[in-house]
Amino acid sequence: MNSTAEFASTQADLTAVPSAPPSRRVLALMADLLILALVGVISVWQFGLRLLDGYSDIPELALAWLFTVAVPVAIVAIVVIDAVRIGQTPGMAAIGIRAVHDGTAKRVLPTGDPRVPEPGIPALWRDVRILRLAAQLLAVIVVVALIRWMFHNLIVRMDEIGLPKGFGFLDSPYGVALRDAHGFDVRDPVWRGLLIGLQNTIVASVVGIFIATVVGLFVGIARLSSNWLVAKGASLYVESLRNIPPLVVIIFFGAALFTFGPFPAWAVSRGSFPWQGRWPGSESNWIIVSAERWAIPSLGSNDNVGLFWLLVLAAAVVAVGVWVWRTRYSDATGIPHHRVLWSLGVFAVIAVACFAALGGPYSWSWPAVSENGRRVVGGFSTNSGYMALTLGLGLYTASFVAEIIRGSILAVPKGQTEAATSVALKSSQRYRHVVLPQAQRIAIPPYISECANLIKNTSLGLAVAYPDLFLVAVTAWGINFPAPQLILIIMIVYLTINLLVSALLNMYNRSIQLKER
Repeated sequence: MNSTAEFASTQADLTAVPSAPPSRRVLALMADLLILALVGVISVWQFGLRLLDGYSDIPELALAWLFTVAVPVAIVAIVVIDAVRIGQTPGMAAIGIRAVHDGTAKRVLPTGDPRVPEPGIPALWRDVRILRLAAQLLAVIVVVALIRWMFHNLIVRMDEIGLPKGFGFLDSPYGVALRDAHGFDVRDPVWRGLLIGLQNTIVASVVGIFIATVVGLFVGIARLSSNWLVAKGASLYVESLRNIPPLVVIIFFGAALFTFGPFPAWAVSRGSFPWQGRWPGSESNWIIVSAERWAIPSLGSNDNVGLFWLLVLAAAVVAVGVWVWRTRYSDATGIPHHRVLWSLGVFAVIAVACFAALGGPYSWSWPAVSENGRRVVGGFSTNSGYMALTLGLGLYTASFVAEIIRGSILAVPKGQTEAATSVALKSSQRYRHVVLPQAQRIAIPPYISECANLIKNTSLGLAVAYPDLFLVAVTAWGINFPAPQLILIIMIVYLTINLLVSALLNMYNRSIQLKER
């Protein structure tokens, strides 16, 4: 018999079952009242504590009403519902009695008697689903209360030391020059300095991820090479770099290559100038190298740039049309489509024709040392801090990417490689067409984590004076701008960048997964 209804349907004689004495019933009622009293005392204490402390904001009042009303009502509801559902409350359960209805009357009986059935449904305070929900609600309440407590302490402390609590300081003059921030003046607002720092962070992240991906791919494949020297050299690279802190790697590149490295120092007062590599028979430099700066040629925009890119966009649309045409033509005739060559060829022809017709919307800008010998004009130039950061982080992260690539390749079933070998594919073809396409489905998830680590580690550019977002913010709060708001901005920006990168890579990962039919 599993329920009270089944027990009553047997028409069993309950007269032989001794009823619980009144003292037990009173004790059960007192136990229930004690539970409710404890909850009530705690609730009143919490509410009074908040009122006496002078809290008037909405979160604290909401928390006070939660302790005063919501929690007691929930406890009373549980006791009442259990009394109706199974004839048992926490107090009754504690002293071993139950209310049983035999079809004519409701009796309070000892639960230890074998003729008293067990309830078919558990009490709410023993129901796993209810306990899980209660635990989650409790966790949310604790987290919200903890965050509120810390936020309150922060506000009180900021009031004590006189720090502003808003973000109006972002419109104040920054007051300090930024390295290689052309067009930025010390009188420009703080938000513009942070924007330049964000731009530098993104540039370092993109280049660092590119270096880590390319180097990690080749090193990971090299570790599986049958050539003993190549495999051991790749293993030495991985085991050396990944066991050194990234900050040490960045400082090493900054010091070994630039500060104390082989490149010429640029000191106008001592007559020391950078090394300039020139094209034979020309006055144009193809590179300028010094311990502080490198410069290479770049494209400079002229007139009709906007029109040129509109035509390039039109050329891309035409190339897509050619791709679709070649695909359909191949499906209809069985002739190889060669759609990549056709599409790229059409796109290149149109783009070159538009470039020539518009008289060259872009032209080469060659780097040169200025007349006073203090800076580089023209071309694309960068400083030693950027190169040390991107090289250090890129090569450091590549050691982890290499292990991801190696593990992903080993995870591909061996039969795939044997099948590719059986159809006479060369080693490069096996990796390109068979192994790597399957390995990337395994490698993308951990690769996303390494990209996120690299983006966060760009904040270490502080050690080589690279003006990324973190250095710009640190400099700002060193000038007595409020640190809490600046730290909050840094956290939100890094979180946003990493979430965007993770979302894009996850979209790509989903697109390459095998689709089950």
